[in-house]
Amino acid sequence: MSIELEIDPGRILFGLSRIGYTTSSAICDIIDNSIRANAKFVKLVIIKERKDFSDAKKNNISEYIIADDGDGMDREGILNALMLGSSDKLYEEHSLSKFGLGLKSASFSQGDILEIVSSKDGEFNKFRVSLPEIMQTNKYSATEEEISKADRDLIEKYLKENKGTLIRISGIRKNNHPSVKNTIAELNTKVGVIYYYFIKETGLEIFIGDTKVVGIDPLFVEEANISGNLDENVWDGTDVRWIEKNKTIVLDNDLNITAELEVTQLPYPPIFRIKNLGEAKDAEIRKKYLIESPNYGFYVYRNKRLISWASHLNGIIPYDQDYYAFRGRISIDNLADDFFNIDVKKSTLTLSEEAWKVISDVTREARSKSQNAWKNANRLRNEIINKDPNEIANKLLEEFEQIEILPGDILPTEEEVERRLEMITSDMASKVRLIVKMMREDKGEEATDQDDISEEEKEEAIKGEINPTLSKIFRVSSVQDNLLWEPYYDTDLGNCVRINKLHRFGIYIYESNLSNKDMQITFDLLMLQLSDSEFYAYKNVTEFDYEQLKSVLWNFRRIISEFLANMVRKLENELPPNYKGVE
Repeated sequence: MSIELEIDPGRILFGLSRIGYTTSSAICDIIDNSIRANAKFVKLVIIKERKDFSDAKKNNISEYIIADDGDGMDREGILNALMLGSSDKLYEEHSLSKFGLGLKSASFSQGDILEIVSSKDGEFNKFRVSLPEIMQTNKYSATEEEISKADRDLIEKYLKENKGTLIRISGIRKNNHPSVKNTIAELNTKVGVIYYYFIKETGLEIFIGDTKVVGIDPLFVEEANISGNLDENVWDGTDVRWIEKNKTIVLDNDLNITAELEVTQLPYPPIFRIKNLGEAKDAEIRKKYLIESPNYGFYVYRNKRLISWASHLNGIIPYDQDYYAFRGRISIDNLADDFFNIDVKKSTLTLSEEAWKVISDVTREARSKSQNAWKNANRLRNEIINKDPNEIANKLLEEFEQIEILPGDILPTEEEVERRLEMITSDMASKVRLIVKMMREDKGEEATDQDDISEEEKEEAIKGEINPTLSKIFRVSSVQDNLLWEPYYDTDLGNCVRINKLHRFGIYIYESNLSNKDMQITFDLLMLQLSDSEFYAYKNVTEFDYEQLKSVLWNFRRIISEFLANMVRKLENELPPNYKGVE
């Protein structure tokens, strides 16, 4: 004998609303319905409770309105949409819908009132469902209502072809509800990833507030297509690489259930700080590529809609920082649902045993490559960090281009520039001969003729050592007249600077602050700019002749060198790193 059991619709609805929706996942569940209705335009409007309060204030949202220009629904269609477990007879083969619960569970997870205004032929109908009323009457019901002026205004503004749907969620719960600012920021990223294919392939436009969402491919495949395949042993961490190009994997031979799999390696952000000398670049890379602990793993798309964000798939991807750059994508259709056990809110999944084994096996090499590539990039970073700061400063200048002419200055004639360069080159050649003479004398060698100078002697004379990694900035043991620095130029190296590391201020920078590499690098770069400035004056300040400029600029260097040496003597115990503060 069959006995009919009572159902408490209020408790069922309340339970469904507590299955783990966030505000963003709830709104996306509703956007699914818009996409299913062939919408080309979707707009989320957030109404604040107190308009004078900041967007950053929590618990200040009174309504969410989602408008779309899709096919719309007639009266019967709205009632079907409001059923608990809407009929699947109307679901297309590749529908984003699955259980017929999303609209209701998502809406009531955020507020107590759900209203639908919709039309497919110009005649708008409106129904309202109230969770408090259902709990009070113990009956699941909807109330048909007249179209209000506020509804008409929204229809006129967003549904210009007199068809489409408005979803209004009101009675928003004030229990730590996120702020407008946080909701918009999260949705701009998540909606861009979740509906990436629809935005890219169908021209779907989704607006969160007044901002149009940009589609985001979490694997950045277009960049991988440019950069090519990953060689984990030589990759320097600065670009996106292919680990596994798109291929079909078989989840079940008997049922012919397949999935599409692809894997990329994203950049290694810490390398950017070293190569670009600035934290902003590191942060910019992390933000662009969503490189954070919640974002690595597999992105699973069902019928081109993301259903699982950065899943570790039951341990296939370990919770380990070495996998931060691993991005996998698995694309399935609804035929594979039983292998992925998707939940009601379409945000998490549990793999079947068969699917877990297949995916684990086919991605074993990809996981190993990703981990090794991350470790190799980290080793490269450490090598750069542990290099002499002087080498780092020189490395930074490899692609640096100096200003040719300052605003307001008149570019000298080519003949005048060449004439001055000849004088500069002659002076520098004399300087090299003098240094080589002193080097030979220090070694006890005869130093009568410096015209016979080897390339090794020249390099050592200019740089203070034979080191091919030094290209512009040279720390040397002495500079003529014991000045802190002097400019150097030749046709091979261009503008350079020789810094006297034994000058009192040089000792302070390079020895007293031995552990402060950032200070040393910055100082090296400053000295080069001073040298560049001197050569700029020699070539471009034509109201003074070359010898006059030489005298003035040499005195400038002499005075600064003496002043800095005097400062270090007088403040020897007060300068960093011994600085303790001033009362």
